[in-house]
Amino acid sequence: MIESKIVNCLLNSDGIAIVSHENPDGDCIGSMLALYLALTKKGKSVRMFLKNNIPKNLSFLPAVDKIEIKEKLEEMFDVLVLLDTGELERTGIKNIQNCYKKLINIDHHITSEGIGDYYYINSSAAATGEIIYQLVKLMGIDSDKDIATCLYTSIFTDTGGFRYSNTTSITHQIAGDLINMGIDFVYIINRVFEEMSLSKFNLLKDALQTLELFEDGKIAFLTITRQMLEKNNASRDETENIINFAKNIEGVEVAALFIEEDDRTKVSLRSKYYVDVATISREFGGGGHPRAAGFSMNNSDISQIKKRLLQRLKSDVK
Repeated sequence: MIESKIVNCLLNSDGIAIVSHENPDGDCIGSMLALYLALTKKGKSVRMFLKNNIPKNLSFLPAVDKIEIKEKLEEMFDVLVLLDTGELERTGIKNIQNCYKKLINIDHHITSEGIGDYYYINSSAAATGEIIYQLVKLMGIDSDKDIATCLYTSIFTDTGGFRYSNTTSITHQIAGDLINMGIDFVYIINRVFEEMSLSKFNLLKDALQTLELFEDGKIAFLTITRQMLEKNNASRDETENIINFAKNIEGVEVAALFIEEDDRTKVSLRSKYYVDVATISREFGGGGHPRAAGFSMNNSDISQIKKRLLQRLKSDVK
């Protein structure tokens, strides 16, 4: 069983590094923190690296201050664990391909094929946190409130609060087990989804003014420019979940959020019932899930990206 091989590899190694993708979300950070805490309890020397800062709404998580923000890695580790993505390039960290002896890849995205010496890609899992939950169990660690808090956050965020179609009965069973460990799930929900900084509130107001509707209101576009981020003193992570305001409009099947960054445009896609946005994102060089996916395009005019994407989406909406 690949899960046992991964656990054995980790428990028989020292000098372990955990990394994940750029623009980290709740699943990425919750999973890496849970794995870090579990391996630390087993006496392992573990470090965590991300390219981007921790989103404000996730700063409450246990051990989050142990995550190191790095543009480049020059050290050598016995094992590198790549979480929540199937591509080293998506970490955005330079020289990462030269800093490990063994590579473990754990992910749940349907577009991931798996890389490294050991890889476990389970697209049936609602979140990478579900997979980490199983690995922590295999390590023989039970009833740890800090680990449970990280895993619950991971699963709660990647299922949109247990509302997305990736949520299964197993997801709810795991969430129930984590709640039984004594976590304050009401506090987690408020911090992750309910509370909003004033800068995000003002950014949201500006973003909603950009709403564009197509195909009798079945396709909705929102845009966030660099100027909007600067004007509202908002950080990149504060764009999280803004796309849902467009998706939740009555009659909308697909929503797209275009975020203008320094040298590229990031496009997030969400669908409500039947459009497979993972397939569409893959055609544009990205990936994700059937109902939540995305891609990036370098040095491209945002109006041209919108034109290309709209043309592609028109063939999918009914």
